[in-house]
Amino acid sequence: MQNHCLAKSIHQVGWGMFCTMLKYKAEMSGKIYQEVDRFFPSSKTCHVCLNQVGSLPLDVRFWTCENCFCKHDRDVNAAINLRDEGLRILTCQSPQVGKPAHGESGSSGTGDKACRPDISRSNRGRKKSTTALSAGQEAYTVRVGESLS
Repeated sequence: MQNHCLAKSIHQVGWGMFCTMLKYKAEMSGKIYQEVDRFFPSSKTCHVCLNQVGSLPLDVRFWTCENCFCKHDRDVNAAINLRDEGLRILTCQSPQVGKPAHGESGSSGTGDKACRPDISRSNRGRKKSTTALSAGQEAYTVRVGESLS
């Protein structure tokens, strides 16, 4: 489209409709829909040690953590971080702000290892509501306002 503002508006409406339909489908099938803050740095945070890279251009598809030297595929790493952040929000555990979890070897787990630091910008983005996750339910995590491409 020639009108960039119009194209952006159409994209935002489409994304909003997708999120609305996904939320409806999740509720109808007994699942939980949880949104994560759109500014959550999922692709540039190491899911192993929680170290956050300062700058990561979009053309960089693979990167190595400076702290634990783990090699990451940007998209896979972001998916793991979004899953873990969504589960952390749902379990309502208090965040450990400011410090990476040194010495952890797993990417996810239960108990303290599943509690991720809240590394998002807390005053920005949309309002979030939390719901307790009961046994046997699945959680879907979607980043608000992200494009699919």
